[in-house]
Amino acid sequence: GLGAAGGIFAPTLFFGGMAGAALAGLIDLVYPLSTAGHVTLAVVGMCACLGAVVRAPVTGLLIVFEMTHEFAMVPALMVGGLISIAIAKKFTHHNFYDEILAQDGQEVEQVMPPRDLRSWQETQVSRAANFRPVLIRSLDVETLKNTLAESAHERFPVVIDLKLKGVITREHMERVIEKGEEPIIDPVATCRREATIRDIQHKIIESPANMVVLIGGLDEVPIGVMTLHDILRAEIMFTKD
Repeated sequence: GLGAAGGIFAPTLFFGGMAGAALAGLIDLVYPLSTAGHVTLAVVGMCACLGAVVRAPVTGLLIVFEMTHEFAMVPALMVGGLISIAIAKKFTHHNFYDEILAQDGQEVEQVMPPRDLRSWQETQVSRAANFRPVLIRSLDVETLKNTLAESAHERFPVVIDLKLKGVITREHMERVIEKGEEPIIDPVATCRREATIRDIQHKIIESPANMVVLIGGLDEVPIGVMTLHDILRAEIMFTKD
């Protein structure tokens, strides 16, 4: 199968309806309710339960309203949906579908894409760059072996004595280890952390290394890297502050 979650809406609506009807029965023991009151609480229970599970109050309201076509119930449905979501957030951080993704090992992010292309291009590189890059600080065989064993990256910035020399590919590192060849270090573009996406996007595309190394300070010490993957990831990983 696709691995998608099915059978959510109907069971949730039935469970919510039964919970609402049960609550109406308990209230009726203390304060007699009319038949319309019982029906209203049952319908509100459906909307509240669906809202708590999927965290979509408007969707839940529309689904339940579509079944009743009673405008008089809309205020009660709104109140029930809001209360259910407030309670649900106290117990779980994510809705039902996000919890399934988290259980499957998927990273759940709150997506906040830029409002327009211009604001995206004016975003500083520092908001999307990787400031924990894997650096090659020595070209001896043992260092290269350890780096390949610990990282799955294809390219690594080479920094000798705090000076950026370029980048070396995984393939070249393997040749140095297996065949004793001289390491081949390719040139790489650089930028400051204050640069914008507009400033570096063409550098990355045109760079043979497909990356830009961020430098900082007067000594231009490498502090991070920015790749096409980082740019694509940043488009969907901007979160609320």
